[in-house]
Amino acid sequence: MASIVTILSVIIVILLIIKYFWTNRVHWTYHIYQCVKHIPGPYNIPLLGCCLPFLGSLEHLWKKLREMNELYPTIYKMWGFNRCAILFLEPDDVEMVLSSTKHLEKNEAYNTARPWLGDSLLLSCGNKWKSRRRILTPAFHFNILNEFVNVFEENSEKSANFIKNNCNKDLNPHEIAVEHTLHSLCETTMGISVNIEDPDVKQYKDALDKFGFFVFYRLSRPWFYPEFTFNFTSKKREQDSLIKAMQKFTLNVINERLANWSDEGKQPLFSASGKRIQPMLDILIGEMKQGGDIDFEGIREEVDTFMFEGHDTTSTGLNFLLMLLANHPDVQNGLYEEQLTIFNGSKRKATYDDLQNMEYLERCIKESLRLYPPVPIIGRLIDEDIVLKKNYIIPAGIYIGIMIYDLHRNPKYWPNPNKFDPDRFLPDNCVNRHPFAYIPFSAGSRNCIGQRFAMLEMKSFTSKLIREFILEPVDTPDSIVMRADMILRTSKPIKVRFRKRF
Repeated sequence: MASIVTILSVIIVILLIIKYFWTNRVHWTYHIYQCVKHIPGPYNIPLLGCCLPFLGSLEHLWKKLREMNELYPTIYKMWGFNRCAILFLEPDDVEMVLSSTKHLEKNEAYNTARPWLGDSLLLSCGNKWKSRRRILTPAFHFNILNEFVNVFEENSEKSANFIKNNCNKDLNPHEIAVEHTLHSLCETTMGISVNIEDPDVKQYKDALDKFGFFVFYRLSRPWFYPEFTFNFTSKKREQDSLIKAMQKFTLNVINERLANWSDEGKQPLFSASGKRIQPMLDILIGEMKQGGDIDFEGIREEVDTFMFEGHDTTSTGLNFLLMLLANHPDVQNGLYEEQLTIFNGSKRKATYDDLQNMEYLERCIKESLRLYPPVPIIGRLIDEDIVLKKNYIIPAGIYIGIMIYDLHRNPKYWPNPNKFDPDRFLPDNCVNRHPFAYIPFSAGSRNCIGQRFAMLEMKSFTSKLIREFILEPVDTPDSIVMRADMILRTSKPIKVRFRKRF
């Protein structure tokens, strides 16, 4: 009897695997193989693909990816089970994908985040993506951003006060930036205030920091690509626990705003065309209450997505920026001189126009985002065959990975690429540069909807700290160890020391 049960179990597993491979386009594999066989790449073991050398810690995975990108500096392929991914490192190839209106669907790697983020603006495609983009675009209108500056400035002041009380200590700038960006995001786009000491907030931050492990754990192990294999693992249960903690916080945000929401009261803002504009969560709630193209679950998806992308990427960018400034006192001095020119010694809050006039600070931020783009890789699913300039055929149905971190360090476009040099972004130095050699916010139709929000927030935060403190290095670019993650992260926290200017 036991042997019959075992045989039936094996048969069921085999049938599930056959069904899985068939529904995931295994019948296209030979065509794909013929198209990509001339593209270079590491040794491929049937079914297992190229994964074995990448197994190990997230630090090991990051290191192996950089080795691949040095070995194949323009393009290469990687196999895993019946899937082939093509990794792009050349701006010409990147442009063919990102500038197209065809290849807008994210590749399967993003599905690892779908249990958390659902079918949100980040992960949706087709008409649903167009609808969500249309709904959310007004949330980042100029008039709205202008209103947000005062919130950025108040939270920058709070960050500066914390640092004043902890001067001459080795501080973790990422923790400071996370608190700043989480407060700022909630008080602007979400319309609520949060208590950073709330246990739910702490659980949210801790869970977010750990979630990337599970994404890359699965990506480097093709046998866990199918849900029916991953679902039986302890890692799945750990991942679900993190998702529950993150969604508990975001659901509290939504419910708090719903309880206090009104479409009347505050003086409304209007666009140049006369259309009323509101913060993001108010727009979503209004759309739902008017019977529009979103329901409560849709709001939850977007709040989860923007809560993650809106604070985690910006705080990561600030973390690396402060490390770089601490290691380059000459750049700090240049920034301080610019601040003196704008403020003339005054301690007043910065205005929107002040932030727009911080041209050197903007160049510093851009150069930091070049060296340390918060999102180091993005992906697409190719919708129809494309032919690259090298006559490689990239067939429909294949996965594309755009290696932003390595694209930004391509010596062909960035001489002495590891050097921090804000003057790379002087107007004269940008004129002849390939427009797709620098894409920290992605590019094309699916570029980052909140990039102007992020730039204003980073300027406000950095401007305040530069006026108040001298940054001194503890960690250096050579001493930090990177790890693979959805967002650019280090193995151990970066440390910077702050000293009062006066």
